Amino acid sequence: MPFLRRENGDQRGQCIELKGDSFLIGRAPDCNLVLDPQGVSRRHAQIGRDAGKFYLEDLGSRNTTKLNNETVAPWKRLPLKPGDRINICDVEFVYLTRSAARESEDSEVIVTDQIEESTLHTLDASTTRVSGSRVSPERKLEAVLDITRNLSSAVQIDAVAPKILDTLFEIFPSAERAFLILKDPQTDRLLRKAFKHRHGRPPRTGLGALAAAAAAKEDEPPTNISRSIVNHVMERKQAVLSQDAGNDANLPVAASIADLKIRSVMCAPLMTPDGQALGIIQLDTTSARQFQQEDLDLLVAIACQSAISIQNARMYEDLLNQERVRRDLRLAEQVQRSFLPDAVPRADGYRFFAYYHAAYNVGGDYYDFVPLPNNRLGIALADVSGKGIPAALMMAKFSGNTRYCILTENAPAPAVTILNDQLCEADLEERFITLSLGVLDLSTGRFTLSAAGHPPVFIRRKGGGVEEFGADVSGFPLGIMPAFEYQQREVQLEPGDVVVVYSDGITDARSPEGDLYHTVDTPRLLNRVAELSGDPEAVGKGILQEIREFSTGEPQADDMTIICFGRV
Repeated sequence: MPFLRRENGDQRGQCIELKGDSFLIGRAPDCNLVLDPQGVSRRHAQIGRDAGKFYLEDLGSRNTTKLNNETVAPWKRLPLKPGDRINICDVEFVYLTRSAARESEDSEVIVTDQIEESTLHTLDASTTRVSGSRVSPERKLEAVLDITRNLSSAVQIDAVAPKILDTLFEIFPSAERAFLILKDPQTDRLLRKAFKHRHGRPPRTGLGALAAAAAAKEDEPPTNISRSIVNHVMERKQAVLSQDAGNDANLPVAASIADLKIRSVMCAPLMTPDGQALGIIQLDTTSARQFQQEDLDLLVAIACQSAISIQNARMYEDLLNQERVRRDLRLAEQVQRSFLPDAVPRADGYRFFAYYHAAYNVGGDYYDFVPLPNNRLGIALADVSGKGIPAALMMAKFSGNTRYCILTENAPAPAVTILNDQLCEADLEERFITLSLGVLDLSTGRFTLSAAGHPPVFIRRKGGGVEEFGADVSGFPLGIMPAFEYQQREVQLEPGDVVVVYSDGITDARSPEGDLYHTVDTPRLLNRVAELSGDPEAVGKGILQEIREFSTGEPQADDMTIICFGRV
């Protein structure tokens, strides 16, 4: 099976096996190989297989694909041969086959689906051949200083792990393999983050073709690791040294140790200062008595230092992830705002006021003003159950449906009935919507209201009295009861009257003592509406000012929306 070997960047040396008849490369998350550099198209190129032969095809990319420094014409299939160089923007790969890789001086680790949870790094150790198992104390000190400098400049785990193993191979020249294994903080699975090996013996000569192939296969280093040793070290949080692992009574007996022909092995946990085991570093050989106690002491010291660096790298990655989430939320907030009116309506003889503020970046409250035929205006205020992104996504869908239904129906009640049926058919578990939907006749001042589980509206009359309106026709919240027939009521608005429509984020605001702003026993909102004079804007701002004073110092617990309108 052929593969691509990356030739530059932090992942230089990584090899990706080409499986299937079409291997997509691009920026889209569903590509087989996802590349992030700027300029890479969503589906940039593909490596395909036709009649057993592989070819390269540019998929109409914006910045082209190059094969051996020649631009590939879009949609033209060019055959590939081992050693071909492929350039996609600034990323360079070499196309190889397993046989070609065995003939090269470098030894590679192939990333396959069998270990897809791991990130493997291939590191060249063949350029320096060291005999003997001893390194001078001065060189060890120099190597430790090197690892300190390397780790201090690395802020990503995928960059930290290979540098650690690079230095370990300098300190311990008798080591044939090195592993860095980390425990996934979310799943507790052990993930191999880096692997390094050293060529064990020179190429064999004088063999026939079949014998040479068998010998090459035999010479390939095993890239798997004994889980029994890893579990032993992780569980006990103690480093182990064995001069002959296959016959060591202190190590757990496992067939994997014998199968891997492990003899000398050192394994140290990656311990943080607070006693947390992040993973392990292991060095092993197929020869006995290659490591001493002083080697283990040094490995433990390096492992502790490496653990701190890995912990810092994780913190850095967490910060990057948090920033990405914040950026996505800011974008989501902008998108959600686009579903809301840019401004309140302007109509002769009427004034309007609207306020919306989500508890988080995005929320589940929604309001709209919909111009209707015959000089009428639809007025909607809805509250999706829950908060945050799930509620916002549901609101985005609902806002379009609401506008469509009020435009196609002659009255609020039939529109609410249709919206309820649509939501019930969607069968969204534990999701419902409360809605207040009204139609204001701008010619006569008649206001018709239908409600689905939403708080009743308040009407402040010109003379100062306040009446509750709509409670008797409020049905189930949308999405609860299929085929429910909603009702509506009409009321005549006179000059000076103000209607107040609100979500429960207004009434459920809490004081520092934990008291709700508005309850049946303490109807503060109703009393506040009765106290306020002036036009709808003055009433709306007066309500919000009292809520801010009532909940001083308390975080907003729910989305808040309020609409005030009336005749002047």
